[in-house]
Amino acid sequence: MKNNKSVILGIIMIVVISLATGCKFYNLLETQDFKEHFGALGYTISDGEETEFKAESYLVASKEDIPYKIEYYEFAEEVDAKKAYKDYYDNIGNYITTDSKNQETTGAVFSKTVAVSDNEYIIISRVKNTLIFIATTKDYQKEVDTLLEDIKY
Repeated sequence: MKNNKSVILGIIMIVVISLATGCKFYNLLETQDFKEHFGALGYTISDGEETEFKAESYLVASKEDIPYKIEYYEFAEEVDAKKAYKDYYDNIGNYITTDSKNQETTGAVFSKTVAVSDNEYIIISRVKNTLIFIATTKDYQKEVDTLLEDIKY
């Protein structure tokens, strides 16, 4: 009986630690996965655009009929993704025309900021060494949320 309690206690500790560190709830989307997923949704994937960050991979998914693009970065190291995330976060005012409500969520391997203003809707989402940035209008908020839920960002 005492052995069963120890096993159950051990399992509970593992679950709690996993939940607390975010180990169970993130999805690392690699470059090829990004291309395949958004390509299948009808987005044009470009890898020739310039970026201010030194990334292993920088892709942009866009469609002619929507006013936003999905920027995807894969960095060599997680620290580089954290620096890019912070740069976007610090400069969010460059993408917003009015005051915004910013909601940031962080964990052991992820960071996510959602900025909502009168007109704009902006997402900065980092998982490990990858980052996704989307700047659009509030009209596309549900669509963007659905896209990110699908890829667990």
